[in-house]
Amino acid sequence: MKQFIAILLLFLLFSGCREIMVAQNVWTLDQCINYAWENNFSVYNQELGVEIRKTDLRQAKNDLLPNLSAQSSFDQYFGRSIDPSTNAYIDVKFFTNSYNISSSVDIFNGFVRLNTIDMQRHNVMAETSKLLQLKNQVAFTVINGYYDVLLKQGLVSIANENYELSVSQLNYTMKLVEIGRKAGTDLLETEANMATDSFLMVQSHHLLEQASLDLKYLMNFPLIDSLVIDTLIYSIFSGTMDTLTMTGLFQLASASLPDLNIARNQLLAAKQAVRISKGAFSPNLGIYGGWNSQYSETNHDNNEKIIPFSNQISNNSSEYLGLGINIPIFSKFSKYTALSKSKLQYQQAKIQYDDVSYKLMMGVQKSLTDWKSARAEYESSLSQLAKTQKAYEAAEKKLDKGLINIIEFYIQKNNWFKSKTEVLRTGLQVLLKERYLRFLMTGSLLSKV
Repeated sequence: MKQFIAILLLFLLFSGCREIMVAQNVWTLDQCINYAWENNFSVYNQELGVEIRKTDLRQAKNDLLPNLSAQSSFDQYFGRSIDPSTNAYIDVKFFTNSYNISSSVDIFNGFVRLNTIDMQRHNVMAETSKLLQLKNQVAFTVINGYYDVLLKQGLVSIANENYELSVSQLNYTMKLVEIGRKAGTDLLETEANMATDSFLMVQSHHLLEQASLDLKYLMNFPLIDSLVIDTLIYSIFSGTMDTLTMTGLFQLASASLPDLNIARNQLLAAKQAVRISKGAFSPNLGIYGGWNSQYSETNHDNNEKIIPFSNQISNNSSEYLGLGINIPIFSKFSKYTALSKSKLQYQQAKIQYDDVSYKLMMGVQKSLTDWKSARAEYESSLSQLAKTQKAYEAAEKKLDKGLINIIEFYIQKNNWFKSKTEVLRTGLQVLLKERYLRFLMTGSLLSKV
């Protein structure tokens, strides 16, 4: 891998981009990912979704508390009315003022509230895992965009180098034509090749600008601001990867990735929903109590004077305490419908869990195979690069001696150009696949866990 890093840096830094980066703020891949997380609207929206679930959990716990309410009324009577003090009919204008405080608490309700708390707890964990899953998706897009910029930077360096070789070859051919050692057709062929290399160089710069704009868009980065990325990409894997097995990697992925956690918590939440539906058939047992009192203008003492407010409230005060039970008998089959629906949703959650588990296993197998294939392609491209370079150097010498024509020389030169491009492409693919394998093992796409 050290050999790969050396060759990769040769292409990425060939054009002197490190000198430019020193004078500017350089963004590492981790910084780009963190910036995208902080400025992504979908991530922010999902964070609010987590807070909503936490609110539901808090309310489920609060439902275990007793309820407490207070009431007061002011009533003005006209004409024939019942005297609240004597319960006799009177025909006078008067008013009354009453107060009431009541409270109740459930003792048993089929464990509905406890199961609701457990269900909401699993909903919070599932929503939190969804947030992590979304952040991983955002990170994936940024990583792909980042590596695309690296690829385009490497292609620009290679295209610049190729164009400079074409310019040197043109100057050399012009001198040979002037002294009569080369035909004019060779000069025309050289000029045509330089024009092609010039077009490829301009095109590579345009593709780099487009890739940079795409990365800014993925990060929600201001388009008018400069974004210079770090071209020093090292291996982030700290151990040997040759010993990885599909079974071992799947076990690590199952424990670290949010996908299976989402399905697992949704399954457990659906299971608790079934228990809640069953609990609705259970009788409800509760304790209730309260206090009430009233004041009335018709309440007089022996001197026919209205008894003062405080005295009436104290004299008319009463308290009560009771134990109640509510037995559900018939509710138009709504409870049976809710139970049947919750059972079907539980079956759906089980199918979803099995589906996610299978897809994760297939994804692990594919990732391991892709990484091995990418590494094999990279090693093959290194061998091809060494051979095409030697072939180019030999062709250059043969061209000087007139053993081959200019067209044969450019064939070798273009083969060397393609080999350098393949080393760059396959090398970045190895690092990209390696990062994804580490993600399966640790659950993190950042360089530092």
